[in-house]
Amino acid sequence: MPSNKRIAFVANTSWSIYNFRLYLLKKLIEQGFSVFVLAPRDEYTEKFEDIKGLTFIQLNKFRAKSISPIHNIQLQRELALHYRQIQPGLIFHYTVKANLYGSRAAARTKCPSISVFTGLGYAFSNRWFRAFAQAKLRKALRHNIQTWFLNKDDEQLFIEKALVKKEKAFILPGEGVDTAAFYPAPSAADKKEVVFLLIARIISHKGIHEFIRAAELLKQKGLPVQCQLLGFFDEGSPIAISRRQVEEWQEKNLIQYLGDTDDVAPFIEKADCVVLPSYREGMPLSLLEGASMCKGLIATDTPGCREVVRDGVNGFLCKEKDGADLAGKMEKYCHLTGDLRRRMGEAGRELVLQHFTREIVADIYLDKIKALLTPRQEHR
Repeated sequence: MPSNKRIAFVANTSWSIYNFRLYLLKKLIEQGFSVFVLAPRDEYTEKFEDIKGLTFIQLNKFRAKSISPIHNIQLQRELALHYRQIQPGLIFHYTVKANLYGSRAAARTKCPSISVFTGLGYAFSNRWFRAFAQAKLRKALRHNIQTWFLNKDDEQLFIEKALVKKEKAFILPGEGVDTAAFYPAPSAADKKEVVFLLIARIISHKGIHEFIRAAELLKQKGLPVQCQLLGFFDEGSPIAISRRQVEEWQEKNLIQYLGDTDDVAPFIEKADCVVLPSYREGMPLSLLEGASMCKGLIATDTPGCREVVRDGVNGFLCKEKDGADLAGKMEKYCHLTGDLRRRMGEAGRELVLQHFTREIVADIYLDKIKALLTPRQEHR
């Protein structure tokens, strides 16, 4: 029988669990829970080895980019096998594929599970994939005890499409920001050049083409700006942007590509404004981290982004897929006085402290876990 002292976390990478939920995992272990992480092996897997109270289980059948029915059936069977062995009191699934096939495996093994949609991604931006995903998720999610979202738009979409029942939906305020690591670092008031920083995977749906168009327009006006891009190339994605394309943009002096790093704070510190012209987000961590460091924000008026940016207060919202409108908001930021930029940054920091810290998010997890597990008799 499931044990209420065993909690499992399932995702498509070890990297995501380690970078976004390590603080939560350690808090659970401190509370006496045994934590299991199920994910494919990557360069972050070994970082789990020295954490007492945590067991890592490698998923060999998780092919994140594959749409093969055979691969997906193999994944579901692999998960079911592990769930029978672990008998967790609660399972958290992340990403669409884990939510779909993990929820099915949990139902078959009678293990309670929660799906967490940190973003809807490509599967919901493509018409054919969206129809397929909705049909499959409608059946899979009904077995969950709850389904969590990071913004109201995603929650409402799933309720309207009858993918989840309203009483089983819950909004989690993001992954949580380490406000000590992302410290206040307001820009100098007398800076002549304005640095705009976009932190994202190098894919088109992050609004990178619009960012380049905005850079072109600002350069044409002779404004003293530097547009920077920080992130990794997701070469397996159908919406990937090639390295050669980024190199061409650099050769034209439109952007400065900063590479890829796990430590983004030093880059945010040197920037004046964090930009994210994304087409859709769950809860954009780059904006939250920028706000935590007292930077102004510019993002599209889309799900996820509008949860973080208060237009005219801690940043500006622009139109989706509109490089000219993005350029207009960036120019508007350029013309702000040093005092207005400082107040905008302080407003962003305060918003994070009130709603989006990792402590707030971890406490929500703990409260929900204890409330969900308490009614059931514990079996060790």
